[in-house]
Amino acid sequence: MLEAESAVTLYQQIADDILEKIKSGEYAEGQMLPSEAKFCEIYGVSRVTVRSAISDLVDRELVVRRHGKGTFVAKKKIDSNLFHFEGFTTACKRNHVSTHTRILRAERVPATPYDIRELKLQPGADVILLSRLRIANGIPVIIEHVRLSAEKYGFLLDIDMEDKSLYAVLGEHTGSNPEDYCNVTITLEVGAATPEEAKLLEIETGMPLFILKETITSQETGLPVHWTKQVMSGNYFKYTITSSNNTLGINLKK
Repeated sequence: MLEAESAVTLYQQIADDILEKIKSGEYAEGQMLPSEAKFCEIYGVSRVTVRSAISDLVDRELVVRRHGKGTFVAKKKIDSNLFHFEGFTTACKRNHVSTHTRILRAERVPATPYDIRELKLQPGADVILLSRLRIANGIPVIIEHVRLSAEKYGFLLDIDMEDKSLYAVLGEHTGSNPEDYCNVTITLEVGAATPEEAKLLEIETGMPLFILKETITSQETGLPVHWTKQVMSGNYFKYTITSSNNTLGINLKK
């Protein structure tokens, strides 16, 4: 199986072989891998070589070590580039992830001072609050709170938004999808799950979360379409930041 005379190191050959087994499904997502001792037996190499192979896979986020338990095939994370604006449904399709949405709240409520500022509303205006639990591959991953002008988007309350893309619905009713003509300004923070959030996301209270706030603004009019707060499980998302020129403003907070 291994080629001792190859220019590729033994540990890299082992890492590549384990990766092929992950891709083929022989080692399934979330499955515990054989022990280091078993891998030594399988490949006929030293424990140092096996550890180097596993460390390489850990560095590539393909497997995870759990202290006192073993090494497991990593669960695939939804990869999103912060410099490329796309909705949850689009991001999941790109990552070949199935989606489901459960509506938590859909109602007309008075605008808060933050709503008025972010959405450029008049005092006393109302907003549409759409709170949803976003589910990927059967796992709840995002608690999403979307707020839009009730005057412009009140029609959303007449639509069953379960398992529907907000942007697709807006496109159908306004003639254009916000993904095609909007800019986004993002604030990304890290927080800890409250008991209510932990229950919805099926994680332990206090687990780390991404808290992403975004304001979506039309390039054509300069007016906001909506602002959204997303509480996201850190177990299932990763974000990429590139240095290319773009129209996205990012405020990264510790």
